[in-house]
Amino acid sequence: MSVFIITPILVIIIILLLTIILLGIFFTIDTFLDLPYVATKRDKIETIIKLAQIKPKETVVDLGSGDGRLIFAAARAGAHAIGYEINPFLILLTQIKAILFHPRGESSSHLGGVFVKRQNLWKADLSIADVIFVYGRKKTMQKFEDFAYKKAKKGTRIVVNTNRFPNKKPLKSNNGIFLYRA
Repeated sequence: MSVFIITPILVIIIILLLTIILLGIFFTIDTFLDLPYVATKRDKIETIIKLAQIKPKETVVDLGSGDGRLIFAAARAGAHAIGYEINPFLILLTQIKAILFHPRGESSSHLGGVFVKRQNLWKADLSIADVIFVYGRKKTMQKFEDFAYKKAKKGTRIVVNTNRFPNKKPLKSNNGIFLYRA
């Protein structure tokens, strides 16, 4: 008669397998929704922040904030940064980074000026935004354009990464980043 013993190694293997399966499910969902997680490279983050011309106390909204790279950069520039994300793993990663690295030294309950909402980005309140960050596949850019120009207040700066809006001319562009104004 063999006795099945759960060892710490077996527990770790089970947790890793479950994590891989769940990550696969969430990334498949992201891809199916045409809004996949794509990490923004450091040089692009610098360009985005520079083009956005963020001023202290402004509100920045990132539509599909992923691992939070852009909202942390916006918070370091003095903004109140809000990310909209539906992937719970990416939200957890952002929250862990916020607790560990407090961009503005604030309490962990405020995540250092960074807030992440687990919410469909198409339901985001853009009327509060001074700056909006957008990344999407080429085929979703018309929807982003319509959404941003309908929901954002006049004068809001919209910074688009990689794929430009199809019907609007950018005010500026640099390194595949495009600046618009609602």
